[in-house]
Amino acid sequence: MRKFLVFAIIIAIIPFYSNAKEDKISEMLSQVDGKILYGYVETIQNFGEHPTGSEACEKVGEFLFNEFKSFGLNVEYFEWKNGGYEGKNIIATLPGEDNSTVIISAHYDSYPTSPGADDDGSGIACLLMIAKIISNYEFKHTIKFVAFSGEEQGMLGSQVYVKYLYENGEDVIADINVDTVAHTESKEGGELIRVLSDEASLWITDIAEEMSYKYDIGLSLFRHGNFPAGDHQSFIDYGYEAVFFVEYDFNTNMHTPNDTVEHINITYLKKVCRLMLATLANIADKEFHMRIRFAEPKIGSVYINNREIFKINKNEAIVIGRINALVVPLENEELRRVEFYFDGKLKGFKYELPCEYEYRDRAFFKHEIKAVAIGNERDICRMNVFVMNFLPPGPPH
Repeated sequence: MRKFLVFAIIIAIIPFYSNAKEDKISEMLSQVDGKILYGYVETIQNFGEHPTGSEACEKVGEFLFNEFKSFGLNVEYFEWKNGGYEGKNIIATLPGEDNSTVIISAHYDSYPTSPGADDDGSGIACLLMIAKIISNYEFKHTIKFVAFSGEEQGMLGSQVYVKYLYENGEDVIADINVDTVAHTESKEGGELIRVLSDEASLWITDIAEEMSYKYDIGLSLFRHGNFPAGDHQSFIDYGYEAVFFVEYDFNTNMHTPNDTVEHINITYLKKVCRLMLATLANIADKEFHMRIRFAEPKIGSVYINNREIFKINKNEAIVIGRINALVVPLENEELRRVEFYFDGKLKGFKYELPCEYEYRDRAFFKHEIKAVAIGNERDICRMNVFVMNFLPPGPPH
């Protein structure tokens, strides 16, 4: 009888929890304000051109720090040096029930000569608007709002930050990168947003599409394969899952002095902001049952005959000899198998986690290794390896 009562209570609670989650998202979406978004974009623009390293960029960073702090978030600067440049990222954190982290990011530096209203004042406006709303709610996973500098010089600020996260064992569930999302010139463009994603991150795109449909946001997703042109790439390079949202109609004013509020569309930006908010909130409360990562080889390490010899400042592993991979679970329920791939070709299987797999192909230079865990859910981990393996190929391991 007691078991029956427990089962009945669980069945009764599940719909209530699901409805409460949806009601929370609906409530938050109703608070997205076009006038506030416009004000944020205009404020960023009015600092003038603010390339990384300039006094204006420093002032934009101070504005963001103080704005995030006014929402009651934990805010910190992350100082970086990279490629002859230096700057600060601003990290605002809303603690969750656990330490697994969902990140939403944009960059606050502008291209030299440009005031950066669209690129990327629009993305920063989304971050601030979402943080202002979401800071009044609670979530299962920790949420971080990350404003990067150094993007226009080649994602310099995000490279250093993500390397830091990886080396400190941070569990990043996803990064949602928002960059140049306020310009449209056509009816079609006003109803589409481009999303760039690698294979492992497609589930984020799927959730965004579901959110747009469920909450009648009015944006369809124009899906692309991945293109390494935004701060999301820094996450992908370190084995994390990330997507890049960008407007559908190309803004010819980007990277010019004419990238101003006169050339943005607030109605479009408001739709984008609502989509980012719904996607972030959904992931931040999502229960995951299957998540994996490569524990070996480690990115930024050199191996000889399966022994880690020393560290290097690279977003790949260097392996001399055969690649010995170790896959570990972050979440693991009802695993059926783990499939191992080398440059997209299936090489073998394992049936328990954690699991080791030795890639026995003779190979040289840069390659991709990938593991796919399959159960009731599915997850992918992948990484780049620079390999020099002169050993003869062996039978499947």
